[in-house]
Amino acid sequence: MSARDDLLAIPDEVLRSGRIGQAALVFMDFRDAPKCWWTGFGDLDAAGHRWQGLGDLISVSPISTSYQVSAQKLTFQLAATQEMIALALDARHRVRDRTVTVYLQMFAMDGQAVGGVENGQPLGSPLSLFNGAMQKIAWAAEGSTSRQLTLDCKGVFFRRNSAPRGRWTDSDQKARHPGDRGFERTPLYANNYQAPWRR
Repeated sequence: MSARDDLLAIPDEVLRSGRIGQAALVFMDFRDAPKCWWTGFGDLDAAGHRWQGLGDLISVSPISTSYQVSAQKLTFQLAATQEMIALALDARHRVRDRTVTVYLQMFAMDGQAVGGVENGQPLGSPLSLFNGAMQKIAWAAEGSTSRQLTLDCKGVFFRRNSAPRGRWTDSDQKARHPGDRGFERTPLYANNYQAPWRR
């Protein structure tokens, strides 16, 4: 079912009640320890996952909803817990280039059940707001009591100008065309190498 069909399946009286809230759901695919967080309190069961209320997630930078083919950036503030610090220290292997997705989830809010939908119940499936890859976790400390972790992420288009296997290297050329030896001598020419001509 598409997102449009999912929204159309919500009863009309619920949509017109004016009692609809929203929250962000955040999935971070850390190696060995994927995390599902949402910007509310307590645990939430939605879309086949259990989302932890806030947890180690402190804030999310603003997300642009314009539809453009650009490399969006997103920044998360994370709590400096032991687990998050361990991820920061091993970011190259457990964090870098791993998937991050931010969803928008609508909820029935404030008041009695309307159209058979209970208060606080998720409405429809989550709508994807941001898809990208986690990059690095930067950390900072002020004195002995204040620590801060910042996770930088880039949108799915941040490598759009880099063709797969697009380098002029011997390994990339052989991956494109097995057995091709056209780039074997490329490293020799990097420093003004001149091949001697023979008569």
